[in-house]
Amino acid sequence: MSALVIKAWKASEQPIDERGNHIAITGREGGLVAWILSKVNIDPTTTILVGSERLEFSSASLSGTQSRLIPLQGVCSTYYGYHKPWKTAAAISLAAFFMGASMLNQSVIAGLLTMLVGFGVAALIYFLNRTLTLGFVENSGAVNGIQFKRSVIENIDISEEQAREVCQLMQKLIEAKEKRL
Repeated sequence: MSALVIKAWKASEQPIDERGNHIAITGREGGLVAWILSKVNIDPTTTILVGSERLEFSSASLSGTQSRLIPLQGVCSTYYGYHKPWKTAAAISLAAFFMGASMLNQSVIAGLLTMLVGFGVAALIYFLNRTLTLGFVENSGAVNGIQFKRSVIENIDISEEQAREVCQLMQKLIEAKEKRL
């Protein structure tokens, strides 16, 4: 699955909606076309909803929907991760440097401009392609997760700290459910 852009991210120890969910995270396909489709409610999304009783993991596409409703006692662990594409950015920077340096003999302006554009592209790739993974593992061994990247259009960027807080909140809800049983 490719990384989705974050469309909505809500998490609180108090319920955030009328259904009693504490966590509601939604992602959509990236790109301008997907954003325009979302504005007319043709919206392929992936959502994680976590309440005090169950976790719902659902995916919607143009061809239909699929949902998994898992009781909290059926979840054994949660996980998160953060990936920064520094190798790709470094490779683009090096390529731009060498291309620009080779052009310096013919035209200083063209060589410096090539370097500047290359460094700019590398910076954009680094900052816009950082991915955040958030998921959970069921007692059955099924692994469910979503990879997110920054949403430029919605201007939503989630940090590793926020992902950790969501995992801790999910674990707290799971442990509270186990104590009630």
